[in-house]
Amino acid sequence: MKKIFTTVLFALIAVMSQAQTKVNIHGVAAADAKMIYFCDDIGMGKLKDSTTVNNGKWSYEAEQPIGTTMLTIIADVQRIKSPQDLLKNVAAVMVDNTPMEVDLMKGSVKGSKASMAMNEAVRGLYTSMINDSKEEAYKVMYKAVMENLDSEIPVHFVPMIADNLSVGDLQKIFDAHPEYKDNPSMRQAKQRLKMLSGNSPRSIGKRFIDLTMNDTEGKKHKLSEWCGKGRYVLVDFWASWCGPCRAEMPNVTACYEKYHDKGLDIVAISFDNKKEAWLQAIKTMKMPWVHLSDLAGWQSIGSSTYEIHSIPSNILFDGDGKVVDIDLRGEQLDAKLAEIFKK
Repeated sequence: MKKIFTTVLFALIAVMSQAQTKVNIHGVAAADAKMIYFCDDIGMGKLKDSTTVNNGKWSYEAEQPIGTTMLTIIADVQRIKSPQDLLKNVAAVMVDNTPMEVDLMKGSVKGSKASMAMNEAVRGLYTSMINDSKEEAYKVMYKAVMENLDSEIPVHFVPMIADNLSVGDLQKIFDAHPEYKDNPSMRQAKQRLKMLSGNSPRSIGKRFIDLTMNDTEGKKHKLSEWCGKGRYVLVDFWASWCGPCRAEMPNVTACYEKYHDKGLDIVAISFDNKKEAWLQAIKTMKMPWVHLSDLAGWQSIGSSTYEIHSIPSNILFDGDGKVVDIDLRGEQLDAKLAEIFKK
């Protein structure tokens, strides 16, 4: 059982409030289950309480701090021999005063909107763990946050995805709950929003900074050949050795094909240091846009100029060469481009 727990890739930050509410949960479990344990994080390392199971039925009533995530899991360790078994015996709820019904044989929850959403998200995270997919995990958390801005769910997931949230998403989150700005768990997201709104070269409204690099044939080019020329330009920072970058390329390609004729160009700046690997990746993934690199790896002038400390990363410039948004991935990129080019 300990091994299963330690393979969990993500741990929720428990957010404890002074306000208390009476939790009322009724549920069913496997007929041979003896105990139900309640924990307050995904890793299930913080045991909070427990209750007994009688003939497959159990109930739980107790005062708990509002806003705390509480996971329920059958603790009969001999029944859980793999991550797949874990999915059959776990459910999650948000602490509130709405009565809840939990079926631990199906992993289903009936109760408040927030509890049902949290359960869906937590089970989605376990599935992404089983599939060893960080991209899948990000999508699960992003969906949970953006579809539940009227709850405290963002406080639990935003800290884990803050570095990839666009300025638009961050603004929506903080507009929905102004008090989030004072929440310790939201500090990283608050700093990112400040950066995007401040004096960073990636801050919204900042004009592009020119740089010079070689293309795939060794010819020097300036970024100003594309930026500030009237077309939108997505400057995409990537590398052939970056798995998440390669996983994102089909989405970037689809967006390029969809919006290139409408006014979108892409300039890819690679953090490769081996030319052959760089060229082979471009050929293999069929990336038909502009490619530049100084083959200096993380010492690339692109990294220092635009404060890029992790990849994949990107900056979207408007026709005047000013930053529109950054780090747009997956559905975010298509949604932003659709918004721009429908005008």
